[in-house]
Amino acid sequence: MSEPEAPTPPAERNPYAAPTPGPPSYDEHRATAAREPMRYAYAGPHDGPPSPWPVTPPPERVPGTSGMAAAALVFGIIGGIPLAIIFGVIALGRTANGRQQGRGLAIAGLICAGVWLAGLATAGVYAAVSEPDRDDAGQITEEGSLSAFDVEIGDCVNGVRDIEVDSYVTSLPAVPCTEPHEGEVYARFDLTGDAHPGADGVLAQADQRCADALYTYSTHAYDDPNVGLFYLYPDERAWPRDRSVVCIAVAIEGTLTGSLAERTGT
Repeated sequence: MSEPEAPTPPAERNPYAAPTPGPPSYDEHRATAAREPMRYAYAGPHDGPPSPWPVTPPPERVPGTSGMAAAALVFGIIGGIPLAIIFGVIALGRTANGRQQGRGLAIAGLICAGVWLAGLATAGVYAAVSEPDRDDAGQITEEGSLSAFDVEIGDCVNGVRDIEVDSYVTSLPAVPCTEPHEGEVYARFDLTGDAHPGADGVLAQADQRCADALYTYSTHAYDDPNVGLFYLYPDERAWPRDRSVVCIAVAIEGTLTGSLAERTGT
């Protein structure tokens, strides 16, 4: 049997060797982290477990500006209120989430339609407030603005002599016949024919029929040289929806007082 070997003695420590570095202290770690930028790791679409919810793809973008939006703006400007609203609502749906350009045009068209609606509502309220009052017999008892479509036989009006030839009349100032006035409505009839007769054709019918009607309405007014004839008649734009001719007896000078059916005055 051999004798066991003696253990190797440890190497002598070099007194001049550099010390083995240990782990950094907490302050050293903070100083190092402050000097180095943060590093981020991107988790790709295949990292981690699959999502239990279906992934919705982004909406497909349609090139160009929505035609519905442009149509809404055009009809909103010209006063086509129903079409402006319809096209505007459709355009808002098509331009949602940036799928198509033109959302601003659709909004502008809806705003224009709203302005038209507000204007019409204001005009309607004003017309209702400013209409003349009538009694149970239909006679005007308080002055007001009378629509040319609402005139009735026996109504007394002003402003007739200020109307220019071929101008479009929508309303006339109406007053009670007991007050001084320029004219009195005494007849109304419908033009005949399928096509609009034109200005000359209208006057040809109005001259004869209004003259005959005035003789029937008041012989005193018919013979009075200070009483002339005035007509309100429809133009081609209102034909054939409006066919009515309104005959008005007008004081050539001064005013009339009282109804022509009873008496005349200057």
